Amino acid sequence: MSAPRNPSNPLRFFVLRVPFFLEPNYERNEIWHETNRNRLERKWGGKEAFAAQKRRHRLKERGQEVGIEHFNLDRLASNTLASHRLVQWITKLYGCIASEAVYNVLNHKHFVEGKKLNDTSFLCETAAATAGANYEACSDFLATDSGITEIEQTQVILRNLGINSIPTFVIGGKYVVSGAVHSTELVRVFREIEKAGQGAPGSSFADALQIPINVRGVTLPPPTGSLWI
Repeated sequence: MSAPRNPSNPLRFFVLRVPFFLEPNYERNEIWHETNRNRLERKWGGKEAFAAQKRRHRLKERGQEVGIEHFNLDRLASNTLASHRLVQWITKLYGCIASEAVYNVLNHKHFVEGKKLNDTSFLCETAAATAGANYEACSDFLATDSGITEIEQTQVILRNLGINSIPTFVIGGKYVVSGAVHSTELVRVFREIEKAGQGAPGSSFADALQIPINVRGVTLPPPTGSLWI
């Protein structure tokens, strides 16, 4: 990990996970799901076309490079609105440190263990175990339509910015980095921000998602141990 230009005043990060829907037309019914294998074979036009796409993108190998030994191809794909709402709810109430922890656990449970992301019990159990959220409050929240309007507004912003795929990183409301880029590309942007000396506190989505100002001011903790090189 590269050391900051000014170790006494390093860049600090508030991370906001912006909802994006790979399958926006999936039914919101909690019962409905399909395997990700079926979804991708349909998307790419059959088994052979999907196999060719995997070889081109090297997702398995790229995952292994960062410590993900196995993606569960037969994980359960479902409508992800509930999981997006949960992450935003956690962010508003507990901040980005808690929401990042929940987001990471959800990713592992889904991509590795194959759990579906529209299961209210699973989502609230994860929120309670990871962020200390109240299970009943979580369940009550997901049973309403709260947060849906805000998420719909972010979809308009995404379209206006021309963002139609993930991952996409919008940094400080100014810099856009698209695709599964190597960390060196992100470091390059961070170096530009450091050099300018003004930081990049803006956000393209925080207002639409109604993230409280005080929450935006709490950043992720710095790396621990001797990580600077």
